[in-house]
Amino acid sequence: MRDACDIVIIGAGHNGLTLGSYLARSGLDVIVCERRHEEGGGLCTEELTLPGFLHNVHANYHTFVDMAPPVADLDVRAHGVEYVRPEVQMASVFEDGTALVVHDDLDKTCASIARFDEEDAETFRRLQREAHGFIDLVLGTLMYEPPMAVKELTKALASFGVDKRSEFLSVKLRVETIDQFLDQHFRNPKVKAHLAFHGAVCGYTNDVKGLAIGFPLLAGKIDNWHLCVGGSHRLAHALWRDLAQHGGVMVSDAEVSRILVDGGRAVGVRLADGTEISAAKAVVSTVSVEQTFLEFMDGQAVPEPFREKVRTEVRHKDWTLFSVHLAMDRFPEYEAAAFDPDVDRAWVVNLGYGSPQELDADWAAIRAGRLPDPRPNAAVNSLYDPTDAPEGCATGLLRQFAPFALAEGGAAAWDGVGPHYGRKCVEAWRRFAPNLTDDAFLGRAVFTPLDIARKLPNMVRGDWMMGEISLDNMLDQRPLPELGHYRTPVERLYMGGSTQHPHGFITFGPAYNALSVIAEDLGLEHWWRKV
Repeated sequence: MRDACDIVIIGAGHNGLTLGSYLARSGLDVIVCERRHEEGGGLCTEELTLPGFLHNVHANYHTFVDMAPPVADLDVRAHGVEYVRPEVQMASVFEDGTALVVHDDLDKTCASIARFDEEDAETFRRLQREAHGFIDLVLGTLMYEPPMAVKELTKALASFGVDKRSEFLSVKLRVETIDQFLDQHFRNPKVKAHLAFHGAVCGYTNDVKGLAIGFPLLAGKIDNWHLCVGGSHRLAHALWRDLAQHGGVMVSDAEVSRILVDGGRAVGVRLADGTEISAAKAVVSTVSVEQTFLEFMDGQAVPEPFREKVRTEVRHKDWTLFSVHLAMDRFPEYEAAAFDPDVDRAWVVNLGYGSPQELDADWAAIRAGRLPDPRPNAAVNSLYDPTDAPEGCATGLLRQFAPFALAEGGAAAWDGVGPHYGRKCVEAWRRFAPNLTDDAFLGRAVFTPLDIARKLPNMVRGDWMMGEISLDNMLDQRPLPELGHYRTPVERLYMGGSTQHPHGFITFGPAYNALSVIAEDLGLEHWWRKV
């Protein structure tokens, strides 16, 4: 443990570790402070149920591993990380015994959609091809560059002729919902339900105005979900190893209590045990805006009007996730397999939403603090990662969209409600996979929205995206205009976590984009742009 360095990074989630590794590779002396005992943040894998059953507590789906520059720049795979892209990515099973299945093969996916609507299948094929044709442009302008304003983005897309060349991408989408996009392009309610469900799993609520602007990119990634073999924590360990091998230090059990500011400039941190670490060049926070500016600093360190803005204007998602982790002695066998046998090999399954309107009704209930009748999505990692459970067994993960605070009892009510609601989620799964009788489950553990906030306080109100996903909370407006470019009102204090563009999920984007800004301010060579 050193008491001085060039840069202190608060939080050892995947963004903090990614940023730390880049800066260490740039020759800087880096210390990453982590409140918990293990690095990774949302990349945590634990034996929540029984020994030998590995459960990804938060991050389970890694979509950008073959697109994100840090994966190559930081030699993630050379550090021992193995990914598998399941050949049957996901499915929706419906109340009438039918199923729509998404494969890693576009022809097979379109064949599945065609069983519901041949015209929709051809529309989906065109959408996929177009999305992939624009993927470099979209990733370059939207994901892995410091954000531009919406108006600038509109001009950029126009300069590339997107409106003229594209059937699906249009600047008009910034005033439309995903529901409206789906109604314009697709006909069958089950096809639309599956696509809306995919957007929701990615954090994009289908009835929110403006989110249609990002939906073509989401649809383009619908068959690009990857599973980290051995658990998501393997990625965290790889990032930590790269940091360490290049001279950086990650300190666990190092809870930050204060960001030290001198003369309007961030100069270090104080830990909860009183230890102070000075930072000669910069301090970077990858935790929540509230922790950074309301807990770690006072009105003398940062202007009080800005702190008030943090209190009143930083917005969080109006729904979160309720999870049930299961240890099982068998794999699910869906009744819908009689319609399409491949549903039994689907990694992720949407259980029952048959139209976007059914999903919209649940959003209304959730926003009112009510628990909808469960229609969770089910993931069985063991189908594609046999290392996560003992031989002949499997892990199961049910995730249900839910409110953080319940209408009766608030967030605290989850401690009493959680076990009962978990049983209802399992019963909902069993309706579609009746072989999952009581004796199939060797152990179970619920993980409520309140548990999310307790385990990772930076996920305020259980907000796993660390900020509302809406048109006016994207790009350079996220999480506030004053913070949209990773700099803050305090000199040499930066934000580099999922509070920032492009938001949460395992994208590496916030760290990668903050890196460009920090490098510019510190005069670092952008060596990673040359790789």
